[in-house]
Amino acid sequence: MQADITLQIIRTAKSRFGIAALKPYQILVMQRIMEQEEMSYVRHQIVVLPTGTGKSICFLLPAILCKGITVVVYPLLALMNDQMARLAKADIPCICIRGGQSKEVREDLFKKLGKNVRILVITAESLQNPYVLQKLRNLSISLFVVDEAHVISQWGKDFRPAYIGLSSVVRELRPHQILAFTATASDRTLKDIRNVLFPTKPLIVSADPDRPNILYGSYPTLNRVKGVIDLVTVCTRPALVFCRTRQDTKTIATYLCMERPEIPVRYYHAGLSPQERETLENWFMDSHDGVLVATSAYGLGMDKGNVRTVIHHSLPQTVEEYLQESGRAGRDGDIAWAWVIVTSDDRLANVPYSPLVEVFLNNSCRRMTLLKLIGYEKQECYGCDVCFRTQVKDMDGDYAIRTLARLWPFRFDAQKAASILCSSRSIKTTGLEARANPLYGSLPGWNTRMLSKTIKHLAGENNPYPILRVRFLGFGELLYPSNTIYNRLAKFLRRIDHGYRWIVRKTRRLKKSIRKIRRP
Repeated sequence: MQADITLQIIRTAKSRFGIAALKPYQILVMQRIMEQEEMSYVRHQIVVLPTGTGKSICFLLPAILCKGITVVVYPLLALMNDQMARLAKADIPCICIRGGQSKEVREDLFKKLGKNVRILVITAESLQNPYVLQKLRNLSISLFVVDEAHVISQWGKDFRPAYIGLSSVVRELRPHQILAFTATASDRTLKDIRNVLFPTKPLIVSADPDRPNILYGSYPTLNRVKGVIDLVTVCTRPALVFCRTRQDTKTIATYLCMERPEIPVRYYHAGLSPQERETLENWFMDSHDGVLVATSAYGLGMDKGNVRTVIHHSLPQTVEEYLQESGRAGRDGDIAWAWVIVTSDDRLANVPYSPLVEVFLNNSCRRMTLLKLIGYEKQECYGCDVCFRTQVKDMDGDYAIRTLARLWPFRFDAQKAASILCSSRSIKTTGLEARANPLYGSLPGWNTRMLSKTIKHLAGENNPYPILRVRFLGFGELLYPSNTIYNRLAKFLRRIDHGYRWIVRKTRRLKKSIRKIRRP
């Protein structure tokens, strides 16, 4: 019987999906699903397979062979659209239930379900709609699949409470088999998935989470946007740049368009309209040298095989999140790079801690440290900047900024320092004498405005950078190196400035009082 099931799986993979050879763990998962199709007692499964190794085929193929309905829960519309396109290409009928559909539209869709259509693609929120639940109660559900199941732990408690509500949905629909798929899962994540989805203890199928074709590296920089521009300029494209916020995606895309107009760049986030997102998804899918700056709204499950570089603008908050997003690279099996932008801010106490700090801010092997955080030991590294000895240690601009403040203390403010280092042509900004400065034009790759903001940030009071600012009379906030002598001098200048400002305030009040007295 097992041999017959295996042969059926292999033939279906070839005829419907064009897959000539399945991986052993794919066959293992699908065999168990098909073997339990006729059993009264089943063992549900949590399947942990690395990104890009074919998780979706493990439930899409059985969905064709099983007699009942397969319900697949996806976290993002982008992922739903991607899988719908894949099913259409394989000539497999399915329906999609999501927000914004009228009752009439859903009525028409449900009429198809159970006849010629046996796959339902849906979001967690739509699944808890009373009308949808009522329709599904009357159907025989063979497989209840939650793809990217780690979002139960990451988003369910705050961002997407509907994922926690899947527990009641499972009890109400009573599916024959429950399957949870994810690329990475720590012990805590697995526990959260078990508690929400499974009425009994599930079987856990787990493969090695390492992706040997992805090379890991960190890029230290004084400014994250500048770091992204540097990497995008030299990296192999297509490239994905992941950001935490929607505003960051727009800001970085704007700077990239200004600084590197020859590179096609777009930004993507969940705040765009469905039409805009679909247009961007199609553009990036077809692009061979484009750069997409996106939030995690793009990352999950998007199957673009030839992404050669993934860049993280800042450290993700969890290892699972990072492995999911970096796993967008190299899905075709060819070599790809995953870079993380790091700054001195990542070590500050007031910045939300990320466990990835010890991966990308230390000098140990990136791959081994990364896998160790999710409980896997690796004896060798297939490639990272530390093991290749190509690690970038010096931050671009660091030496020039320190030198300018050290040789000319209390002489320049951030704007004038940036104008000198970037060789601004504005005589009003820099002055003729500034052009004779030996550091004039030493940072040609920097944008003057960006460098000025960077220097102001670095010289802030709560930053450990060895340069500070002091406001003095009408000369602005002057830069100086942080040491005992200059700190004392800065304290003296600050007192003079405070005294001067006190005199100015008193003088203004006195003039105001005199004007009142002189009025008839």
